[in-house]
Amino acid sequence: MKKLTEFFSHHKHHLATVAFVAGFLVDIITFRTINLDISQIILAGYLIILAGSILVLASPLHKGVSKIDQSMRSWLPVIQQYVAGNLLSAFLVLYFSSGSLSQSWPFLIIVALAALSNETFFIEKYRLPFQTTLFFLNLVLFFALATPIALGSLGLITFLSSIAISVAFFVLFFLLGRFFAPDAFLENTLRIAGGALSVVVVVILLYVTHLIPPIPLSGKSIDAYHSVVKVGDTYIATDEVRSWGERFFDIQGVTLHLASGESAYVFSSIFAPAHFGAGVVHQWELFEPALGKWVIKNRVSFPILGGRPEGYRGYSFMDNPTSGRWRISIKTPDGAVISRMFLIVEQAKNPPVTVEKILE
Repeated sequence: MKKLTEFFSHHKHHLATVAFVAGFLVDIITFRTINLDISQIILAGYLIILAGSILVLASPLHKGVSKIDQSMRSWLPVIQQYVAGNLLSAFLVLYFSSGSLSQSWPFLIIVALAALSNETFFIEKYRLPFQTTLFFLNLVLFFALATPIALGSLGLITFLSSIAISVAFFVLFFLLGRFFAPDAFLENTLRIAGGALSVVVVVILLYVTHLIPPIPLSGKSIDAYHSVVKVGDTYIATDEVRSWGERFFDIQGVTLHLASGESAYVFSSIFAPAHFGAGVVHQWELFEPALGKWVIKNRVSFPILGGRPEGYRGYSFMDNPTSGRWRISIKTPDGAVISRMFLIVEQAKNPPVTVEKILE
């Protein structure tokens, strides 16, 4: 037992990193299956634990503290890193489910850098500024989720409100730090402020360039068909007979073989929380080889209402689409991408075999 204790004592630094990764993996699994209300409660709990651990570790260790308290304090970094890993992985899952992968890569880079920096910033001089910067990043990501849900809308005002709330809570955290650990927080004031300012600048840049997914909206499904009709509350689509894996493994996109003059349809279902109202846009783009870029050919807007677990359903169509490669993006009115698919349109010499299906 003594040898085991000595082993853990000598490897606490690496165990903290293992805890970070463990928390990351646990939440990647669990946050795929729980709803947003429970997610917010869990995330708020993580933030409180993370804030408390930072304050305790930054505060001076007074004389006369029992060995038990010293031992508990020495293991606090492992708990802290586990919670930090949980937070980042939870946000990774939530934000990835709220946007297309091509638009979500900046967040993946941020998470990867945070994980790598976990080793670098165990240098004593920079430990507290790094921890507070990571905490503020998590605050911003949390309120970017919670504020739209509370207000029931998306947009610039909602986003700026989430930033303002995050800053207010961080200022409160800093004041608590000045009270419980005055020397550490006073010495690192400029570094802490610089880290928080960097987070604000990066997040605002990601927002104005539409690289932050429009959480809490998320795309449940998006597919292309020969036709889509609504009968009562049921959507019925006409699709080509396909192999079971065609829609999942064709990275170029699903292929529609259309007769001359036939339209192409895209059906989508978008999840939004209850009492949440928003507008979405189906944007149809054709890749023009001569220009080397995507050219917008059609935009269809319609409102969605939250509350349906399977997502709010809607569709758009393109009359007599040109043969070639198409990209259909589901966006918010201000340009953030919720979901995206690729479609290959080919002119059919003979009508393909089709089948009707009910869309959920």
